[in-house]
Amino acid sequence: MKFMEILIGRDPDTNCLALLVDGKRGKDSTIIFPNSVSRLKPEKNTAHCRISVKGNDIRIMNLNSHNVTYVDGEEIKSSKKIDLHSIIELGADQYRINIKKILKKIGYVAPVSIKHLKRVWERYDRALLKLQVEQQKAANQQKLQGLISQASVLCVIIPSVIPSIPIPGMIRVLLVIVALLLGVYFYIKGTKTDESFVIKKRELDERFKDDYVCPKCGYFFGFIPYDNLMYKKNCPNPNCNAPLDT
Repeated sequence: MKFMEILIGRDPDTNCLALLVDGKRGKDSTIIFPNSVSRLKPEKNTAHCRISVKGNDIRIMNLNSHNVTYVDGEEIKSSKKIDLHSIIELGADQYRINIKKILKKIGYVAPVSIKHLKRVWERYDRALLKLQVEQQKAANQQKLQGLISQASVLCVIIPSVIPSIPIPGMIRVLLVIVALLLGVYFYIKGTKTDESFVIKKRELDERFKDDYVCPKCGYFFGFIPYDNLMYKKNCPNPNCNAPLDT
């Protein structure tokens, strides 16, 4: 994630809000600071306070020991973690600044957390594996049916090929009937199992497509394992492109 450093202070000439962002200077003439706010001096790299931004980690530090900076009503002595809703006040007059407006002015976009998608992927992966195991069991039953049918056919043919191994005709008829019944049973069961797998797989995929999305725009990330998704820095949707916090 891109690291940004912002120096905030009073413009020496106009007393308006002055900013120094990554070496670039900016002003906001709609905000006039009282003299209790320290001046921004780019040539000396000094100001009233400094705000450091890296993703969702936003911190503020008072830079002038002669003046003060308040966060949510408390004076800060060192670096203090803040968020977009923190109340920031500068100087003895406690002049309040809108941190959200300032960060937006310099192009900051808060990353969107997708950490919860790890659980979504793990739940989908387990459910899919369970379906595949059930389908494999059904396939093994089909193979067993084939072996039983072949064994029954052999029992019918063997007496004709090897007369020394007599098998009563009634038993041979029963074996053929049993083989046919088993064949019909496993065929019907296998067909139902295949249909059930397709339906359950489709339902599982549809639920996954609804859940495995960008929290900001709803874009489906695809059937990509979360461990790979973690390496994406931004939402793949070109209309969103929101930074991702993994």
